[in-house]
Amino acid sequence: MDYLDRSSAPLADAEWNKIDASVISSARDILVGRKFLNLLGPLGAGAYDVPFSVYTGKTSVGIDMTGEGDTTIIAAASRKSVPLPLLYADFKISWRDIETDHKTGLPVDASAAAIAAVTVASQEDDLIFNGNKELGIEGLFTAAGRLTAKISKWDEPGSGLADVLKAVSTLAGASHYGPYALILSPALYGKLVRVYANTGLLELDHIKALISGGVYYSNVIKGDKAVVVELGSKNFDLAIGQDFTVGYLGTEKMNHMFRVLETAALLIRRPCAICTLE
Repeated sequence: MDYLDRSSAPLADAEWNKIDASVISSARDILVGRKFLNLLGPLGAGAYDVPFSVYTGKTSVGIDMTGEGDTTIIAAASRKSVPLPLLYADFKISWRDIETDHKTGLPVDASAAAIAAVTVASQEDDLIFNGNKELGIEGLFTAAGRLTAKISKWDEPGSGLADVLKAVSTLAGASHYGPYALILSPALYGKLVRVYANTGLLELDHIKALISGGVYYSNVIKGDKAVVVELGSKNFDLAIGQDFTVGYLGTEKMNHMFRVLETAALLIRRPCAICTLE
């Protein structure tokens, strides 16, 4: 990975290892999309785009004694290509800090790298859920052909569960039978942490019994919105070109500049496996 130019930085292997570990652990702490999406890759930092097939409509199965009946042939409705944008955040380590660390034997301060990693991870989730119109990338909340259901006010206990059931029913009606994952805004998630109907259980617990693929919230989902998806690579993949890494950019006014970066995009093969509540 010469393009990262890491050998030009005034850091020993142990210092690079600490920065790398800080970046990975900090990103992992907040990444939500990777908790329910399968990863495709890494495909390489030079990959500009990924072609994939898109499927629409219901399927049917043949059942007869001769195998000569009419049935739906499962085939891609179209082929698309999604670009793999570069997601990155730069950080600086003072030359004086590095000199001090080397003189005293203190470990390198990786806090700036951790903050940069959190910034990039948040952008990855924003791309997954909200897409990027300028780059022509669809997210779960913006995909053409997705299913939708009207969300109600979740002020009363049971209203959230009823809406999630509505989304699951909508997906099942389109031949998507699970397993499902539910991802909500923090505001909606907070409303589920309450006891439901004198059962002694949280409303969230009732929903988790229905949603076996996990219930998550993401800070990139704003307002009163949620999405239920049927899991599996038949429906989605998170394509990774270059996974999280750190490169050296050189010096600026004697201080050392670095970059946390990745390339990634969501592949939506079956938009009808998405039901947004909004």
